[in-house]
Amino acid sequence: MDRRHALKRLVLTGAAISLPAWNHVKATLDVDFQDPERVGKILDKIAHEPAARAIVRNRKGGPRLYINDEQVFPLMATSVGLLQTADEFSRGHIDFFQTIVGMHSFWIGPDEYDWRLFDQFLAELLQINPDAFFLPRLQMNTPTWWKEQHPDELIKYQLEVNPKQYNFSEKKQIRPGGHRWGIGMEMYEASWASQKWRQDYGKMLQAFIGHIQDGPLKSRVIGYHPTTGYTGEWGYTGPHSLPDISTPMQSAAGPVPKADKRRTTTYGLLRDPFREKAVIDFYQRFHETVADTILYFAAKIREKTDGQVLTGVYYAYLMENIHIQEIGYLAPERVLESEDIDFIASPYSYLHTNAPDRPRYESDVYDGAGNWLGRARGVAGDGGIRVMQESLRRYNKLPLLEMDASTYLDPGPSGIGGSGKETLEGSLKILKRDLGQMYVKGIAGWLYDFGPLDNQPGWYTSEPIIELLQEFVRLGKKRLDMDIHPVAETLTLADPQSFFVSEHWMQSAPYEGMGSYYFDFINHWFHSAQLRSFSRMGTPMDFLYSCDLRKQDLKTYKLIFATNLFYLNDREVKRIRRWLSNSGAMVVWYYAPGFVSSDKLNLEQMQFLTGFKYEILQDPGPMMIQTEMDDMDIPRQFGVNKEKYPRFAVKDDVDILGRWVDNGHAAFTVKEMDGWSSVYLGTGPLPVEILRWLAQKAGVTLWSDQPDIVYASRDAAMIIATSNTKRTLSLPKTMAPAGGGAAKKNHELDMDFGQVELFLSV
Repeated sequence: MDRRHALKRLVLTGAAISLPAWNHVKATLDVDFQDPERVGKILDKIAHEPAARAIVRNRKGGPRLYINDEQVFPLMATSVGLLQTADEFSRGHIDFFQTIVGMHSFWIGPDEYDWRLFDQFLAELLQINPDAFFLPRLQMNTPTWWKEQHPDELIKYQLEVNPKQYNFSEKKQIRPGGHRWGIGMEMYEASWASQKWRQDYGKMLQAFIGHIQDGPLKSRVIGYHPTTGYTGEWGYTGPHSLPDISTPMQSAAGPVPKADKRRTTTYGLLRDPFREKAVIDFYQRFHETVADTILYFAAKIREKTDGQVLTGVYYAYLMENIHIQEIGYLAPERVLESEDIDFIASPYSYLHTNAPDRPRYESDVYDGAGNWLGRARGVAGDGGIRVMQESLRRYNKLPLLEMDASTYLDPGPSGIGGSGKETLEGSLKILKRDLGQMYVKGIAGWLYDFGPLDNQPGWYTSEPIIELLQEFVRLGKKRLDMDIHPVAETLTLADPQSFFVSEHWMQSAPYEGMGSYYFDFINHWFHSAQLRSFSRMGTPMDFLYSCDLRKQDLKTYKLIFATNLFYLNDREVKRIRRWLSNSGAMVVWYYAPGFVSSDKLNLEQMQFLTGFKYEILQDPGPMMIQTEMDDMDIPRQFGVNKEKYPRFAVKDDVDILGRWVDNGHAAFTVKEMDGWSSVYLGTGPLPVEILRWLAQKAGVTLWSDQPDIVYASRDAAMIIATSNTKRTLSLPKTMAPAGGGAAKKNHELDMDFGQVELFLSV
């Protein structure tokens, strides 16, 4: 392509160009606009390159990223000010960039598009790093002109809308790439059930892809990451105001129950399917509609690209799933089964502390008895992944971990870096933990630098941090041929559909003792808080949706935590019981396994599934258990200081491990079944001491003799110390420290709190 044609393409990229619209864009940019001739010269340098090809292939245990038929170590970077931070990432030897672009800025009228701002953005990045590849994050918010033309296609809410969150985003400055920071909070938006919105936006997306395919950027764009909604992560817009009662959503999901029916349950922590069938059915259809919307756009991208590059989305969070009934993530099977999706992205846990005397940005989590469960972020935090990684692996979806911890270069309070990030040493520990987790689990990830948001320097500009990035890029070459099969003997099994029948997130208010303002009781305590101590068991753990359970899993995993398998039909219950027979597994059943069947509350089904006989305790009582275990290290109490109902008491003559604190009824019991062990647990979360006790009873190998965080795949392992002491790390095969040292199975380590060590097969 000669320069004259390049310039013509830059100026005439839409069906029509509205100069006043472009002048508006130029006037509100917070960076200087470069003239088209300069942009054209930059893009001319790559005009001769063939179109990029990117694909996810399953090899040696899991999904891997291939670009132009060569496997790459999938470490990427992004930023709210990528033009300011791309150089530091490039010096860290990172050449893959997630570019955040606002599609509404390019869509200036019906069938009218102006791509110049996008071309400029990528051209400027290529000027900084000529070897760069791009995975654009497409923020699909709707232009004001479209919303004004189609008022009947917009979201409508059942509860009051905060005026500050309605029709405000046009006032925000446009950043490089055309996006507006904070636009995910905009509640003046199109309904995702609107067929008109889908069709028009799908047409716009295909025009955008056609623009790339017809120009020089085709050689550097390796895929597309469409997203919109709350926080810009495919969470349904305005979840706190109960969406969506618009005509399109009514057509897609059926009648919308009244607000009080949505927010309350008729049986305490659970919904009665006989009395609340309409609410349960609505939520199922609502979440399916969100999934179908995502898949509609993924199919449009796949159709236009012929599958030659990647398509992926934010989706499928289960751990720390905020506003869980309203956000739209509870139809994961639909999305994971789609051949149009290559990767699933998510940030790791942001869980705040619930210690009343500590700043909220810290993330130490305690149960109602004061047991320290662990911490999410910061030094010695677990950085827990919010998706069910083993399910993603089985569908060959590449997990893409968003690593966005602030560092000591952030002048503000700890923020999203967590405890200990204020020093260089602490920042390096956190960053090594994040990169190490990505590395040993065989997944992809990007670093997300929010530093420039407040006109501050980037978070990764210091030489020690850049050297750590370089080190992991070098290590990444070794991972290309490593075996990334999972090696865990423990499993968390969770059911997304059970949240259709459990207490609404608003019903948990007031959120005393939770450290959050938008979590439901079940997901917070049985998943998000529980993940903190799960991570500290000193042995790897896998995470699986219950719909993906296979018969072999009940022989592969020695210890299974069934955290919320409340909503099961007769066929599912009989299949699980059949598979458990002679499996040798120990299953820990949380709270009400199988109690909610298709048409009624079903105690008989719960008893058949678990092997225990129960009494239903109808009066609200504290969700706290007093332990009766012959081990001095076991906490005397655990659970949650909140009164809930129903509760269940085991009536059998079985081994009792704990009782309800208020009435002495058996609430934590174990029973030997036909070749497997059944454990009933009336509440969570379990402290790490009990988790390690159960693991030993189940025959699980504890890799560390201390309650440390251990992540691993077949050829790599990582330990994060959660105490200042000596420990023995016992590996299943010979491995050597990544930084150098003797290769062996057992490593004697004297580690500081939060210290991170990696080990690789030799």
